[in-house]
Amino acid sequence: MISPNFQEQTQNYLSKVSNIYNMIALTGLPERNRELHHVLLDKIFIKLTMQVAQSESFSQRVFWEKEQLALTRKGHDKDHEQAQLRTLQALSGRASEPPPAKTLSVADTLHQYHRLMIVGAPGSGKTTLMRWLAVTFAKQLQAQDDRLGSRFAQNRIPIVLELRRFVTRLHALAQSPATFSLADEISTFVGEDARFPHIEAGFIRETLANGQGLLLLDGLDEVPNRSARQRLLEAVEAFITTPDYTHNWCILTTRPHGFQQVNLRRDFQQAEVQPFTDEDVRHFMGHWYDTAYGQIDPDRATAEANELTTKIQENQNVQGLARNPLLCTIIAIVYRNNRILPHRRVELYEKCCEALLDTWERDKFGDDNVNSLLLSNQFSWKTKLYLLGYVAQWLHQTTERLAASEEQIEAQLVKGLEALQQKGTRLDKPLEEEAHNFVVAIRDRSGLLQGRGDGTLEFMHRTFQEYLTARFIAAQPREVCIDLVMTHLHEAWWREVHLLVIGHLGTDSGENAETASQLLLHILQVYKPPSRWLLPPRKKWQLRWFNLGKWLPSWQWQRRIAWHLLPEFELAAEGFADCTLEGRTELVSKTLFQVAEDRALLWLREPCLRGWVFPDDQFLSHFVKVVAKYLPSDSGLVDIFLQGLQDENEEVQRVAADRLGDLGVASETVISALVAALQDKESWARDTAAYSLGSMGATNDRLIQDLVDALVAALQDENESVRGAAADSLGRLGVASETVSSAL
Repeated sequence: MISPNFQEQTQNYLSKVSNIYNMIALTGLPERNRELHHVLLDKIFIKLTMQVAQSESFSQRVFWEKEQLALTRKGHDKDHEQAQLRTLQALSGRASEPPPAKTLSVADTLHQYHRLMIVGAPGSGKTTLMRWLAVTFAKQLQAQDDRLGSRFAQNRIPIVLELRRFVTRLHALAQSPATFSLADEISTFVGEDARFPHIEAGFIRETLANGQGLLLLDGLDEVPNRSARQRLLEAVEAFITTPDYTHNWCILTTRPHGFQQVNLRRDFQQAEVQPFTDEDVRHFMGHWYDTAYGQIDPDRATAEANELTTKIQENQNVQGLARNPLLCTIIAIVYRNNRILPHRRVELYEKCCEALLDTWERDKFGDDNVNSLLLSNQFSWKTKLYLLGYVAQWLHQTTERLAASEEQIEAQLVKGLEALQQKGTRLDKPLEEEAHNFVVAIRDRSGLLQGRGDGTLEFMHRTFQEYLTARFIAAQPREVCIDLVMTHLHEAWWREVHLLVIGHLGTDSGENAETASQLLLHILQVYKPPSRWLLPPRKKWQLRWFNLGKWLPSWQWQRRIAWHLLPEFELAAEGFADCTLEGRTELVSKTLFQVAEDRALLWLREPCLRGWVFPDDQFLSHFVKVVAKYLPSDSGLVDIFLQGLQDENEEVQRVAADRLGDLGVASETVISALVAALQDKESWARDTAAYSLGSMGATNDRLIQDLVDALVAALQDENESVRGAAADSLGRLGVASETVSSAL
């Protein structure tokens, strides 16, 4: 029977739920504008997808995973292990491994399963999803197509229990051997919650008794005591099996480690939150900028969102980070604060680490709780990164190793703690205990380390392993740092680490910049040019009988490959570009420019050695693009290729025009030279010049007009290829005018 004031209480309660949970707090993230520390959730929420195991209860899956893990740890021989697995399969009611999971939308998942255990990594959007469901049902919008759809016509009253707020009471309840009444405890808790004035405990109890509730229990992993977690799950099980409450829907969320040592024995379905797709990232950025900044300047917000999405797609490392909703938010804020996405990845990664290890946790749990949860010694977040560096570099020592057991990781942390002790840091507990507490804190709170479900831990993204490895290497004495890099110089597994080492060292001037300089010089000097007499000759038949390379082709093969592919030059140039201006030394700058100019001049002035310098034009093109991408426009190559335009060799002229396009330096001299080439009698010369003009990023209005006029005139060329190149270049320049449109 419904009480007389139930409807009034319902409207009052739903209004408060909507107001409380529809606001996302950003105070723990690096947003500078305090007015933007809270944004509306339903304006930015992106509906996640879930991976759901088919035809398998939660308890079956946990049982299966636990027993397989136990067998793996025991180290049985293969035959015995297979026999044990067959026994386990029979006991769990299956003759084979779990069926493959299926991917569903939130709406499909909730429609099929009214009792869910949602599992997700830190920052994957679990809490945000729970808040969105609460707001959606509180506003009674769930049946709308942009929410859950017409299948959800029935209204439900959302009851959110953030379990970290319930911990103290839960610990007290866990002391009693009797299973507590979840309905009574939730009703009392909400009735005493200052955020819900005038909401009586009886209203919540009546809602649950009527079977109208949507019970949202958020953060099982935030209950730190295992026995308390198990007692809570026992209360949940008793609740859903009580006839008076069986029609309520119930959803729990947890990080993976939150249920590994407990069990939920009834029909809860496990669903794992899936990462953002590229399309999700695009939508998120659009919603984010429109909500956070669109009121101020809608057009600019849209333009910035599109720019940021493009930059994310162009950067594979940042693209991987953006698949995590929390990191995607940090990227958006960092981009907004700086107006650009940092090309220096070390800055972005440091911002992410700071938010994960310090500001996010501090905002979520409060200063006192963070200090007790993270470390009794109250290490700074940079010290925590220092300790994690020991773990990261040890993992990275083995190619493709991304995870290890907790015991192995704790052993590496002990080494880091010993190093801190030697520097004067006072530790109150034995090193092994400190290491264990550190692992638990970082795993359970910040999420930089997270469990994989098989008893091992990994960094939340490979990028963080690479970044922390780089920080570890960069922190070593100069000679050790250089040796650590040079040992793995040509290994692909280490390339990103080496770039991050250079970028980290090149953050500012001083000792670190000098170390970066010495490291770059070592990299550039790994391979000297191979002796020309030990290279197979190209085209010059008269040298064939005298060239030792014809008869000894394997000699200097490593130097030859390195000389042609230029991996050291490219690594050094990219690393140099990732340093700040203060972190770049004049010596390295001159060396890079000298290498670039020497190679280009040798190609231009020594016709018989062109095949020795660059085996073909593709190598030269790649070399020039590396220079254009990573070195300033005054690298000296522009003048060299301008000389090439005047060479008597037609092939040299063509290649020089192409390479000027690769460099994209829109100076008056370059544009004039290419425009003049449009009048060449040879169609191939006009074709190449027309195409290269489209790569000129001119900003001067007069130069832009000169470019457009020349290309519009080229649209009348007698040669079809030249006309096509001119049209293509006009399109790439993006100049919209009546003259251009008419000519096209």
